[in-house]
Amino acid sequence: MERSYYLISHIRGAVYDLQVNGLNVKKETNASPKSYSLPINHLMRTGENTITFNYAPIAGFDPETNQVISELHDTFFARIAIESMNLTTRERERITLMDISYDSENNALQGNLKNPQGQEHVYETENLSTDGRVRQSNPHVIVNGIGTPLPTEPLTVSFTTPDRFPAFHWLDAVELEDTPQMRAELVAAYERMYSYIYNEEFDSFFQELEPVWRQGAITTGVGQTAMDYVERMAIEERIVPVRPDGRTLNPLKIPDNLDHHVEFMGEGRLVRILPHPVTWQYPDSERYSAMPLLFYKTPSREWKVADILTD
Repeated sequence: MERSYYLISHIRGAVYDLQVNGLNVKKETNASPKSYSLPINHLMRTGENTITFNYAPIAGFDPETNQVISELHDTFFARIAIESMNLTTRERERITLMDISYDSENNALQGNLKNPQGQEHVYETENLSTDGRVRQSNPHVIVNGIGTPLPTEPLTVSFTTPDRFPAFHWLDAVELEDTPQMRAELVAAYERMYSYIYNEEFDSFFQELEPVWRQGAITTGVGQTAMDYVERMAIEERIVPVRPDGRTLNPLKIPDNLDHHVEFMGEGRLVRILPHPVTWQYPDSERYSAMPLLFYKTPSREWKVADILTD
């Protein structure tokens, strides 16, 4: 892998999911101004890549209804770019994918031709290019596992790069339907993965995660095999009931009622439960860390891990 890729975002006045090729890279549930530089090699594919901005503009809070006011407003904006860095020369390239704000006179979104510094946007470099066309996308709701899922306005934009990436191993995943049977099968998949950790069966856990970690090794440049990734990232010492820093595996936490807790990605072929059921508790603290497992179902009806996806 010659380059590292980053999603650069500057967004104000909205809650949102940012996705790369249908996979979450950042979920933000606070509408205050936020800026991020997020590594995305592990989410990219060869050729065309798609960024989706699933957003709900938040104009304020209605004290009478105790509900947020979700509508466009003067302080809303979203600026999204892609940056690449050559791992040898450290040279950087950046293109703008989206720069939008609210035009109150016309009560509509507007695309901004220049950045806040008055410079025209760059849409093509030696190794990055985009047509800059922002399109409406499929309906999407933000699931946070706490309240009712929030409907969003999804916008997508694409870019290309000459770099080659390994294909996602879950491309044969079937489209899922949110049924009681699907939920029961998903819970069983979580229970299986949890049992490997609880019983200290790292070999079994490794077999399930081998394609995930192999892709991680290649896309992050640490090697070519899953074991390369495990060794570089010191993963084995973390897949245990008690971690070296004292964090202790909590009981598996599956809500009794999964309504508002099931999140789909990848055009409805990938799924997970929120809040994340697999967690470790810090010693003498209410803080915990989670393992954000994401699952898929094969045509032969097997449930497998698609990714460990942090957003």
